[in-house]
Amino acid sequence: MPQRIVVIGGGIVGVSSAYFLSHHPTNPAVTLIEASSIAAGASGKAGGLLALDWHGSDTSSLAKLSYRIHASLAEKHNGRERWGYRELDTLEISCEEGKKTNKQRAGVPNWVHQNVITKVGTLGSQQSTAQVHPRRFCETIIQESNNLDVIIGHATRIALDDNETLQGVEVELDNDTKIIEADVVVVAAGPWTTRLLPSIVISTQRAHSVTISTNEPVSAHALFTNIKMKSGSVVTPEIYPRADEIYACGDVDNKVPLPKLAKDVQVDEGRCREVIKNVSVVSDLLENGKVNVMQACYLPYSEIGPGPSIGWVPGMKNVAVATGHSCWGICNGPGTGKVISELICDGKILSATIDTLDPARYIK
Repeated sequence: MPQRIVVIGGGIVGVSSAYFLSHHPTNPAVTLIEASSIAAGASGKAGGLLALDWHGSDTSSLAKLSYRIHASLAEKHNGRERWGYRELDTLEISCEEGKKTNKQRAGVPNWVHQNVITKVGTLGSQQSTAQVHPRRFCETIIQESNNLDVIIGHATRIALDDNETLQGVEVELDNDTKIIEADVVVVAAGPWTTRLLPSIVISTQRAHSVTISTNEPVSAHALFTNIKMKSGSVVTPEIYPRADEIYACGDVDNKVPLPKLAKDVQVDEGRCREVIKNVSVVSDLLENGKVNVMQACYLPYSEIGPGPSIGWVPGMKNVAVATGHSCWGICNGPGTGKVISELICDGKILSATIDTLDPARYIK
């Protein structure tokens, strides 16, 4: 059994892996290495939607496991209070800017303009969709891990000896470089994974989002919108109310390459203002609320796909990877952490069927 496990990446996949490894009965020593800060990337800037049954066959088993784990962790660690876990009704609404109708549509929350809506559909109920505040989740799960050592430093390479045997992880700490020794390494570095593991090719897209505070509570709904603007353009922002704010995000772009670190991500405030303008069509709360944050992050997409890559890295002994979750990292992160802990400490994955996510598919 491994005694020293190093997890690279402080997003939800890395944090969840560290949590379940630290709680495993074999009691390994677990070190988490993060280059910027916990949840500095997409895991701190995502909407936090959880969906039970929106996934293809490759990830459906993992998604169902993860959805259950989200609920159980919220129960165990008071997640409703600590990271905003709650069930949602999820709607798809079509709107037209400037449209005036008197039609009342059942199921539409009272904070949404009825008169601009042209169509409403149901995507999920409180039995199949939920939400978390992702950054708060990550920060809390770190606190609830057993004897976890967290190092803020830039992991630059997987260190092997002359016989290709794993030594550990080379880390830049301030102006110094050192090797953090390990029996097993888990790379959960999201879009930065390829820089440590060139054989695991991850592509990226940048996503912008905003959070808006309101003066009144907002119902537990998630909205997927299709809005025809007066200009004739069609935009599709997503809106996720939380207990104390509303999160909204827009389309992705490829205009700026992935930076060295998550803390270096550039924010295009013009794109954020476009999100605010677009969602203002839907609700006065969004038009008149106070903008708290304009932010951006990069989503990791597995080049092989479909779905993420989870398992042992081909050609590297005792190195595992968990990455490429695209927009479903928050949803499927806890399940990924659980199966990674089983793979490493039990020798096989017990809780989900994820054979088609094996990184060996990269080797032709």
